[in-house]
Amino acid sequence: MNLFWSTRALTTAREDHLTEFFAAALDVSPSFRESYFNLVLAIYARTKGWGCPRIDAVQTQVGFEGTTCCPDMIIRLSNGKTIACEHKLDAIETLGPEREQKTQLERYLDLPIEGLVYVRTSWKPPSTKVVTHPKYIHPAEREHFLWRDLYPTLGQGQHVVIDWLREGFERLGFTPPHPSVGEMSGPDRDMNRRNRQNFAKLWGRTRSRAHGLGWKVTSGSIVELYLTNNHSSHASWVFISPAQFERFLFRVTPQKGTLSQLTGALHTALSGLGVRTEVAVREVMRKEGKETVIDVTTSLRDILGAIPLDPEDIEDRLLGFTEPLLLALQK
Repeated sequence: MNLFWSTRALTTAREDHLTEFFAAALDVSPSFRESYFNLVLAIYARTKGWGCPRIDAVQTQVGFEGTTCCPDMIIRLSNGKTIACEHKLDAIETLGPEREQKTQLERYLDLPIEGLVYVRTSWKPPSTKVVTHPKYIHPAEREHFLWRDLYPTLGQGQHVVIDWLREGFERLGFTPPHPSVGEMSGPDRDMNRRNRQNFAKLWGRTRSRAHGLGWKVTSGSIVELYLTNNHSSHASWVFISPAQFERFLFRVTPQKGTLSQLTGALHTALSGLGVRTEVAVREVMRKEGKETVIDVTTSLRDILGAIPLDPEDIEDRLLGFTEPLLLALQK
């Protein structure tokens, strides 16, 4: 049993859930603490003249007296220095009380800490005021860390908690870009656009099969597919994106009265694919107001495997994943 994954469905506080398991992993494994320090904090520590201190203690949801601040995680180093960490999934940073007119990260940088780490699922840089602050810690090539940056630290055999986290990262798509596909979102917009344009060419077999099942198939923002107007389906439309918050997303909008039926059908279809996925019912905002959708999320790494592939193999694997799901939606 993977306790990280099995307990994730029991809460809507997904960011706090991830933080608690991540902090537990740092607490139980000296080798993981060392790997995390070397990846995230070592360069910053050297530039501050701290040498190479170790991580002594980790706490979560620590409040600071006289403020409304409560960073997700606090790291205490052996030299007495304190590092705050803010963890986000798909949410943006929050504003403070109206009288302060400061963002969450700006308020954290005012705290009695020596450094601040910001980790997100997808690239969304904070303000220049944050990025240029002397306490702000970020990788050289990007304005903040991504969860997938931390994936290499989750090596096998360190501790069962880390094994749980590694599998969870893989299911959530917190893994490096696939070697055959490359980066499709991030700071290098020219490269991302080229990679998205190249990936869009790999939908040929999926588009053809969807058309054969009765769908009208159109393209979204270069790489996404929109499937609509299928009178033979219990879904009103389907959205497919390989680059949604760094994950592969298959989103279904069910017709009225078919939510339970389609959720069960998708679970059945997925059980035979051997791909680690998450199925969740959510509400999304659209022009007409809130709508209920079924999100199937996974990672390209799980669909395509970890090794480079030629274009024909990628097309086959994309079709192999999407076709059973489309068939599950048919009347």
